[in-house]
Amino acid sequence: MRLARTFRASQLENVHFVCADVSRQDRHGKMRHMAWPRIRLPERLVRYTTDTAVRVGILHAASSIGPSYSRGLLPRSPTQQAMIVGIDAAVYYMVGTTTWLGITSVYAGLPGRRAGWRAKLAGAAITGVTGKVGEIILRPRSGQSVPMGVAWSTSRFLGSVGLAGGIVTLNDTVYNQRTGHSPGVLNTIAVDVAGGAAMAAGSTIRRELRLRKYGAGSDRPTIDRHKMAAKGKTGEVMAEIKSVGISAATVGIIGAVALAEQTAVRAIVAAANRFVGHDTGEVGELAAHCVTALGLGALGVYGLNTVRKRTTRENDVHEPAYPNPPTSEYVSCGPKSVVNFEDIGKEGRRFVLMVLDDKVIENVIDEPAINPIRIVIPRQGAVDNRVQQCLEEMDRLGAFDRDIIVLAAPTGVGYVNYVMAEALEYLSRGNCATIVPQYALRPSALALDSTDLGTQLQGRILEAISDRIEAMPTAKRPRLVQFGESLGAQVALDVAAEGGIHRLDTLDVEAGLYMGVPFRSKTWRAWRRNARSVDPGNRLVLVSRAEDIPHRPGQHVMIVHDDDPVNKFGYRMLVKRPWYLGPPKSRPPMVPRETLFRPVVSFVIALVDLVNGMNMKPGDFRRVGHDYRIDIREALQETFVLEVSPEQAEAIEAALREREQEWAEKRLVYRAFDKAARNVVSTLNKWGKGNVSIDLPDADDVEAPDSFKSFAQMMANRAQGLDSHIDSGG
Repeated sequence: MRLARTFRASQLENVHFVCADVSRQDRHGKMRHMAWPRIRLPERLVRYTTDTAVRVGILHAASSIGPSYSRGLLPRSPTQQAMIVGIDAAVYYMVGTTTWLGITSVYAGLPGRRAGWRAKLAGAAITGVTGKVGEIILRPRSGQSVPMGVAWSTSRFLGSVGLAGGIVTLNDTVYNQRTGHSPGVLNTIAVDVAGGAAMAAGSTIRRELRLRKYGAGSDRPTIDRHKMAAKGKTGEVMAEIKSVGISAATVGIIGAVALAEQTAVRAIVAAANRFVGHDTGEVGELAAHCVTALGLGALGVYGLNTVRKRTTRENDVHEPAYPNPPTSEYVSCGPKSVVNFEDIGKEGRRFVLMVLDDKVIENVIDEPAINPIRIVIPRQGAVDNRVQQCLEEMDRLGAFDRDIIVLAAPTGVGYVNYVMAEALEYLSRGNCATIVPQYALRPSALALDSTDLGTQLQGRILEAISDRIEAMPTAKRPRLVQFGESLGAQVALDVAAEGGIHRLDTLDVEAGLYMGVPFRSKTWRAWRRNARSVDPGNRLVLVSRAEDIPHRPGQHVMIVHDDDPVNKFGYRMLVKRPWYLGPPKSRPPMVPRETLFRPVVSFVIALVDLVNGMNMKPGDFRRVGHDYRIDIREALQETFVLEVSPEQAEAIEAALREREQEWAEKRLVYRAFDKAARNVVSTLNKWGKGNVSIDLPDADDVEAPDSFKSFAQMMANRAQGLDSHIDSGG
């Protein structure tokens, strides 16, 4: 207790100086005067660097550095690696600080008391040993359940925090007592840095040893250096400099956040002490840290809600390349449709405007074709009303006259893969109808709370279509199938969550194709636990590529790439080991065998994998991550039994790539010139030119431009109130 009081007093005495002068005996017994450098430092910095809980948090953050460099499912950029290190270090800092205050609060006893150095050292030793033993015992069962994962992660955190607390306590007691120094910036940071380096080195060495032992499981590096190598040695050097700079900036930001958090904690503790009239001790500090954590959580929830609202608005705006409703009689929002062009969002408008016509199909497959049908049902209204709206729209556009009806569940933004829709229209010679019932207008990550509604809507529409088909003459009945990709795969597949594949049979669903099934799918999880309970007839098939689909009709096919993070990600990864990070020899292909599961760290790496799994280049179909374009044509052909010759299949593949590239170019050019046109109009109107406007030409009237100059000339020719000639001087 006396040492604790001395320590608190020394913090106040050293507000402006690092440490005082010290006298020491030399080997002859004479007293020698030793002067430590007097450095004037801000009070806040001195308090921050000598605060025990803060230093424990920093050491605990250091232990996360090594695991943060573990390989994930996909390579990442140097910038992303720096972000992973920063996020992990920040979380581990908070966990270390708060946990240590909890430990010292227990050993301090009543609120208002502070633990002495013996109590702290005992607490660190007991906590560290107990945590390590618990970690070892629970490790084999850390993936069984969330409670078991929480127990294992807690044990691991207690072990590492106990070690960090022991290092800091020994520094403050043994080192400072023997030298006669009061805890200050220099004599605390030096030892703490050494301890943190040791903890970081230990985790890094273990990672490297496992990499040498098991690293052959995947040849993908941790850092994606492909783009750097393309730029030569200079590119690699610049990338390394950038990575170091980002890492340094990340560390600085973490330090600033930690300093701000500590400042808030001190302010809360001071207010609490004034309120109760005495020092609240470690218990008060622990409560203050909890308050700041809750405040950060509240800010996170507010930010998430703000992003949801903003993204909904962004996905409901008109694009310059798609300004007007379609003119085709075979799609929603066209002349025969009553669906409002304003109600189907950006992706819905793209979908109906990008439909193929019979002439385009005939030019590719060299056979007669008819016009395919595309229907989009807006997300507004009750489920019953939307089901009725869907049937009426199908009647108006003639969907029941087509040979195959595909109910395609969209992703959160209302998106259905354009490559899928076009491939289906080529393969069926246009004799198809694709129905898209929307349930949200947000990115899938923000639309997870809408999937149950989407599944309910999908099931009800299937039921209504099935009833209508059964009322038709047998010879005229179309085939009913369903499709889903990503979050759409979850929505479509989960129609079978209750009743299994038999439920789809009762709805007359002949077959289904589900690509990139997310981890959240209820049917997927139930099938992995017990396949026979969901599919006693073995008709639900899982493959990693389209060429592995069995040649038999009436099956439901799940295509999931081995390195698809959308399928393997899970929120429980914060504390629970995921199934694919089990024993090295039992892991799926493409999963790094040496990577160990670490709470929080593995979750953050998986988040970055999610981002990288979505990297897709228009027209460049690759079997990587969550990109399934390379599998779509063959998967549709096998699953829905749509026959084409090898020559036709090759022509379809080429057309799919060319068309996707062409539309991507149009969207890019239209966005750029729409922005430029709006800037020009705004400036001219400010100059008093009157009500000037510039209209972009319709996307269907413009071939993919070879240069911006030709497109700019077309824009200029349509300008109202301006000369048709663009003066080179602007």
